[in-house]
Amino acid sequence: MIKLFKKIFFRLYPSTKVIITPKGARWGNLLYFFLRAYLFEKQGKSLRVLYTNHMDDLLRFFPELNKYVIYEKEVKFFHEKDSTNTFYQIFDKDFTEQNIDDFIKEHLLSSDFVQSFLQTHPEPSMEDITINIRRGDFFEKGNSSIYGFDQVAFVKHIFENHLPKKKWKKVSILSDDINWCKANFDFIKEYTSELHFPELGEDKIFSSFLWVANSKNLILSNSTFSFWAAYFSNYLYHSQENTYCPIFGSRRIENTDLYQFNPKWNMIRDFNFNVT
Repeated sequence: MIKLFKKIFFRLYPSTKVIITPKGARWGNLLYFFLRAYLFEKQGKSLRVLYTNHMDDLLRFFPELNKYVIYEKEVKFFHEKDSTNTFYQIFDKDFTEQNIDDFIKEHLLSSDFVQSFLQTHPEPSMEDITINIRRGDFFEKGNSSIYGFDQVAFVKHIFENHLPKKKWKKVSILSDDINWCKANFDFIKEYTSELHFPELGEDKIFSSFLWVANSKNLILSNSTFSFWAAYFSNYLYHSQENTYCPIFGSRRIENTDLYQFNPKWNMIRDFNFNVT
């Protein structure tokens, strides 16, 4: 009876909808929620994302997103709650490429931090390529059985089979475990004049994000952080066709394929992702 009453009430008196943010949502997942709030606004509707402390860095670097945040003390009984744990990440269903481009232009590119980075870093060269390697929680506490695959063999596979005979001027690697990358990717020197591990300074996550975004050629991980950096790069440099991404996403679902990818990307399907 209560559910029926709520359904009738919301239909008669539309109000703000609130996404109850999953506790595990971090950088990339949160950006999809903010994108959804932006799309609601464009449709003349109201949606807010419930604050968690994992938002702090995003809100500091992208202050325009604060308008979509609601704090627990502000949530009222008449707000329609979305606690479905749906992450709204399906490309061309939950959003389009144009939606992403508009969101980036209005809420991410306008950041003073982003503008400062772009003004102090030269436009990337087509002779350089950037690799983003996600380690961290993907390979901790048994999570490799869910998200893991042989990342070294994967990168080697791309260089040997998808970018054959290409000699890069510079290959940059960004990762949440740069020491592991330094120990495992020495073979890349065969394909480049310079293997580069950028110095990131104090705000490592944000700087890493912008380093990846500020590239015209990309090799991604199966990570929403990677995807958003690629969306940003695609917007800035129309780099869709120079973006290489694993088709594998997660073993949590029956179909392990990713669903966040832009169809214009080079999705790597001819690799055995079952070896970790």
